[in-house]
Amino acid sequence: MKKFAKILIIILLVLAVIYGILIAISPAQLKLDESENINAPSTMIYNVVNNLKGWEDWSPWAEMDPTAKNSYSDKTSGVGAIWNWDGEKLGKGSQKIIETVIGEKIKTDLEFEGAGTPNYSTWTFNQTGEQTKVTWDFEGADTPLFFRPFNLFMKGSLKKTYKQGLKSLKEMVEKRAKEKIYRGFKVREVDMPEKSYIMNRSVVNMENIQQFYTQSLGALFGKVQGANIEMDGTPSGLFFKWDEVAGTADMATGIPIKDAINVKGASSLTIPEGKALQVDYYGDYSKTAEAHYALDDYMKDYNLINNTPVVEEYVTSEEKDPSKWLTKITYYLSCN
Repeated sequence: MKKFAKILIIILLVLAVIYGILIAISPAQLKLDESENINAPSTMIYNVVNNLKGWEDWSPWAEMDPTAKNSYSDKTSGVGAIWNWDGEKLGKGSQKIIETVIGEKIKTDLEFEGAGTPNYSTWTFNQTGEQTKVTWDFEGADTPLFFRPFNLFMKGSLKKTYKQGLKSLKEMVEKRAKEKIYRGFKVREVDMPEKSYIMNRSVVNMENIQQFYTQSLGALFGKVQGANIEMDGTPSGLFFKWDEVAGTADMATGIPIKDAINVKGASSLTIPEGKALQVDYYGDYSKTAEAHYALDDYMKDYNLINNTPVVEEYVTSEEKDPSKWLTKITYYLSCN
């Protein structure tokens, strides 16, 4: 029995020495970073990471614990956005965006139930040509002395998780960059020729847009026919300003014409040739909002600015089924 106790003491002493060595060589904080080269603009990748709710589409933790319950603040992107999770494997925690530089950097504050604070994660995006180097790092809170060896063991596992996340992010972003499909809509970059319109422009309450369009279109048709003007396309809605706070739209009912000309009782507009984005929307004319959001998302990804007016060309005229109504939406791009 004494021999057994002696052996046990020796084993415990050896283990204590080993653990002491581990404490001595273990970092006070868990720190790591992983990088991946992605063939896409830095602004596109930034926008994907900056949307916390969108992490469910590529985050390694979504795959690790699919039963986790996620909740979000009202704001899901940018400084102040918060993502909370509660899962069997992940436990409880939250991530809050605390700093951003568009297309360059995102910093988040992480909290894990039962763990120390603060913990930070930083994303940096460095674009060279058509490729962006994405770096994702982690800086943990100070670890109590006797728990520091866990930093050594956790680092390998977390690095593996970060690599998996960057790989999933790369696949998703490169697919978006190649296919250019946003919210289910294919976005096309086109060269638009010069386009002239006669139109009736007014600031209209949003709930009265359809009524305004219908009433003013008939009057414009009468002027076109009376002046023997040749049309160059189908009737369109031209939107110069959309004010959701006031609930109004500065818009015009427009008829495209072959040659610029002044018509009594109507205003005229010529849009010069240039680059533009286009989306084909099929459905009720009053429900084009998602297509506009798709174009907005695309412009943010490529750091583009549009010139007004935004044009909705109502191509279909005789089809009775609203699901087959085609609206061609055009955003003219600024050269600046």
